[in-house]
Amino acid sequence: MPTIYMYHPNRPFKDIYPTIYNIAHHPHDTVAKVMNSTSLNISFRRALVDEKLDEWLRLVAQVSNFNLTQGRDTFSWHLTKSGQFTVRSMYLHLANHNFPFRHKFIWKIKVPLKIKIFLWYLQKGVLLTKDNLRRKNWKGSQKCSYCNCNETIKHLFFDCQHAKVIWRTVQVATGLTPPRSVTHMLGNWLQNFNAQEAFTILTGTAARAIWRCQNDIIFDNVKHSSFMQVIFRGTYWLRFWSMLQHKETTKDLFMKISTSLEIIALEIFASHGWKYNNRLCQA
Repeated sequence: MPTIYMYHPNRPFKDIYPTIYNIAHHPHDTVAKVMNSTSLNISFRRALVDEKLDEWLRLVAQVSNFNLTQGRDTFSWHLTKSGQFTVRSMYLHLANHNFPFRHKFIWKIKVPLKIKIFLWYLQKGVLLTKDNLRRKNWKGSQKCSYCNCNETIKHLFFDCQHAKVIWRTVQVATGLTPPRSVTHMLGNWLQNFNAQEAFTILTGTAARAIWRCQNDIIFDNVKHSSFMQVIFRGTYWLRFWSMLQHKETTKDLFMKISTSLEIIALEIFASHGWKYNNRLCQA
């Protein structure tokens, strides 16, 4: 799929059309390879229906306007009229368009204080994951509780297959593309949502549920923490925290998200079992 090399004015196609990018068989194919046939040479792991079909039709309409030539590729810096890079243009762009996570926003959301502190630690990168413990001369194993990789904040909450399944479930239930890192989750990623406070709480809920279930394995000798345990622990918190919200629309949103997550989790894990879980990990 030509999303790595073909760009909208400021964004790659993989960000504009994430739904079909995530199901493409060969997402890193070049533009030339894809367009080297009468019909676009792209195949998908699932049928294109509803939203996926709409995205596909929009993508086809955009790429049909491109004409490939044999000339050499050139680089142009779009933030200056000359096309040449300058530090000043980059600085001004970051100052005006980058959306860092506003620290004060953590303390304004309507959740228990311990959750605000957890989000603060997560954003600062000081949660006591095993890599951080190692820096404090801890001598235990650095392996993740869910897999054989070394545990870091990024791995535990985003890169581990266990975390990927949780975020995929959230994606199916809400349509939100999984975040890539803490900086992405608490920064630019949240700027796409109107109900920013609600989605901040949702992300905090998912991350907190992963963290607590991992702690159960380490400190309470729980042999295994299933995906269902993580999802239902998170939805319990969402329902409880909905009572802390002042706006009725926010309360209703929390209840709607909770119900949707539980329905999707039951459909995925109860009906399809571990084979479907593996498909979610690989998607």
